[in-house]
Amino acid sequence: MLQHLQRPFVPAYRAPERGDPQVIVRRIAEGVSILAERLRRLPQAYPHWHPFDPAAYFDLYPEQVPAIVRIDRLGATLDVILYADLLSPAFRRAERFWAAEFCPAYFAAGRDDAFAQHFQQRTLPAMQRRLQEAREEIARAAELLYGRDDVAFLAVSAALDERIAHEHRLPEDDPGLIDLYHSLPTLTLSRSYDILEMIRSA
Repeated sequence: MLQHLQRPFVPAYRAPERGDPQVIVRRIAEGVSILAERLRRLPQAYPHWHPFDPAAYFDLYPEQVPAIVRIDRLGATLDVILYADLLSPAFRRAERFWAAEFCPAYFAAGRDDAFAQHFQQRTLPAMQRRLQEAREEIARAAELLYGRDDVAFLAVSAALDERIAHEHRLPEDDPGLIDLYHSLPTLTLSRSYDILEMIRSA
């Protein structure tokens, strides 16, 4: 995923990496709202693209599409998912740390050696801090969107669907983990469309 996000987003989706948290959260919410509105209006545009170009339609660079956009077509049904959490700078920092620092340290750590000690004392707490920062940033952006009754966001928010889709991966004997999982915020957007209906309405 990291290789797809080396290039900065276009200004409409770009939140500052550092600075006033309120400004960062507002910019994230604005970007998510734009993506949500484009997803909501997709039925009016899709029939006129041959083939459909998600990069151009969602105003993303082509190399960013694999990380942010998932499009599945099954028969006459078109499913579109936008992983809008990636608009959060804190989320991207956590992901970069996970790939560049956490995973190598995790696999290097043995049962009882210096690598294990370093992992427990340094790497794991650093990962936890970054995850907490990402959760807080995403939660505040979601609260802003819900609080202002953003119609486009409310129409395509996929928070509940995403939780249900991945719940089977959790151990059934750990209710604390299940409760934590269901409390995690997400800005994922999703919508399913009937392609034939879109064509008839065009």
